[in-house]
Amino acid sequence: MRVIVTRPREQAQAWVESLRVRGVDAVALPLIDIAESPDRAAVGAAWAGLLGKQGPAAVMFVSANAVRAFWAGAPAGASWPAGVLAAAPGPGTAAALRAAGVPPACLVQPRADAPQFDSEHLWPELAQHDWAGRQVLVVRGEAGRDWLAERWRAAGARVEHVEAYRRRSPSWGHDEWERLDA
Repeated sequence: MRVIVTRPREQAQAWVESLRVRGVDAVALPLIDIAESPDRAAVGAAWAGLLGKQGPAAVMFVSANAVRAFWAGAPAGASWPAGVLAAAPGPGTAAALRAAGVPPACLVQPRADAPQFDSEHLWPELAQHDWAGRQVLVVRGEAGRDWLAERWRAAGARVEHVEAYRRRSPSWGHDEWERLDA
């Protein structure tokens, strides 16, 4: 049996190698590509707000792609502000945040024994904080689920979104077209 990894090209090869080490016949066939947001000024403005005096109490990153795209728009020399929570729905996003320089004390993620890594399992960790009147920023692609934003709003937070990246159809080479035909 062959496993086809459909993650974006930047992530697919690591998954393929991990599966092959475990004896699984795996190949990459990316079904989406991650591109820069068409509104880079919005990412810059989000960074300015994050680093300002009245910045958000928390920033939720929907994926590792969101982390990488947001940091690509960081001002030179920027570092994560003390006391601002960085929320991650799972271990991949949390690892990307640590690699970007977010201190472990600022990182919020689902418990390691959570049955699933998603917003629903992240919320119990976030719900321990008082959100009344506080600002939250959600870093995502051009659209996304609003379940977590709705929880924050119900808890009294003001939620803003910034589009840090966009999804698009991949551009395949000859090998990928042959893999699809096979």
